[in-house]
Amino acid sequence: MRRSSTFIQAIAAVVLILFCFAAIADAHHIMGIPHYAYDEQYPQTPVLTYKVQAGRYQVRMTGYPGKPKPGESCALSVYITRVKDKEPFQGQVTLTIKEDQVFGEDKVIYGPKEALWESGVYKWSPIFQNESNYVARIHFDADGAPWDIDLPMVAGQPGNPWAVIIAVFGSVVAFLVITRAIRIKMARQEKQKLRLKEKEVAQS
Repeated sequence: MRRSSTFIQAIAAVVLILFCFAAIADAHHIMGIPHYAYDEQYPQTPVLTYKVQAGRYQVRMTGYPGKPKPGESCALSVYITRVKDKEPFQGQVTLTIKEDQVFGEDKVIYGPKEALWESGVYKWSPIFQNESNYVARIHFDADGAPWDIDLPMVAGQPGNPWAVIIAVFGSVVAFLVITRAIRIKMARQEKQKLRLKEKEVAQS
């Protein structure tokens, strides 16, 4: 029992250390959580919205349609303004879209492509060919610091690939636990049989 507890604590420590190193390495890397709203003119089509603060700037992104169909073009717009005075950012902004792969390296399907600043808006029109999960990365440099903002996107309804991984992992863990329990039970039975035999020999 003590060995098991010590092993779990060691794993937790390693995970914590790796997390800290990742946080330092990606000090200006932000993972966004998408939100979906509906346009008044087209209430049947969800619009992707996302807002995050990057240093002294606020980044707001919208995508229409929010969940494009495979092969359908999507209009992505990014607004970057200074939090203090709402002054629009006018530097270089690039977009890179990768198809999220559970195994292996993610495949770049768009960009990196620079968008021209136009009335405070940066615009792109990527096409998502496959029904899959994607990550749209917005990159820009502000106040001498690089910023990478990742936004999960979906084309079609591919489902969550990590749900399958978690289910398989859970099944493997359950199998190992059950196997270990069976081995322990069998070992106890063998010990009990051996004791009975020794007792019978002693009595004879």
